[in-house]
Amino acid sequence: MIRIIGEPLEIAQEREITFIINGVPSKFACTPKMLKELAIGFAISEGIAEKIEDIEVKILEDSVVIKANGVKRGFKKIEPRVKFKLEDLKRSLSLIEIEEYRKTRGYHVAVVVGRNSFFRAYDVGRHNAVDKAIGLALLNGANLEESYLLLSGRISLGIVTKCLNAGIPLVVSKAAIFDSAIEFCEKTGLSAVSFATNIAIGKAIE
Repeated sequence: MIRIIGEPLEIAQEREITFIINGVPSKFACTPKMLKELAIGFAISEGIAEKIEDIEVKILEDSVVIKANGVKRGFKKIEPRVKFKLEDLKRSLSLIEIEEYRKTRGYHVAVVVGRNSFFRAYDVGRHNAVDKAIGLALLNGANLEESYLLLSGRISLGIVTKCLNAGIPLVVSKAAIFDSAIEFCEKTGLSAVSFATNIAIGKAIE
């Protein structure tokens, strides 16, 4: 029995969906929206594919099939092509304040932000939200090397690894950054800003 103990919010959506990646099935717990974007972003951010043209996605009734050409890349250092002003990054935090979060308090939000455009997604999992935003940006022809990733959740080792694989030079969050992510940034040249921890790392920040 469900008891109402205050003013109720809407309930965030989560489903377990099977993703079949180059013939190998894997279970994803995710919000069942933007599944094509999730699949493309996952393939790129996990280093399964080099570019969107190498990825084929089929959305079936009970699963998502991903076929990707290419091999998993080793880590490499990144040199930012563009720089972003810290005050502009702070102002962009408003992009993660979305109605879906206010209604549920249950979603993570990620945004790929370019000079003149942004691509936003949400999910119950912060890694899924990042992959959806990356996939959406790529489907719209965005240049990830001249963009940054903005997110509502913490900056973990998994998040910075995704950025490096996708070629995104900077990750920005209102939340905390982990020590493992800081060490990774220092080794690879990736830049990061955590407004909760009050730390800025790397060459992509003016």
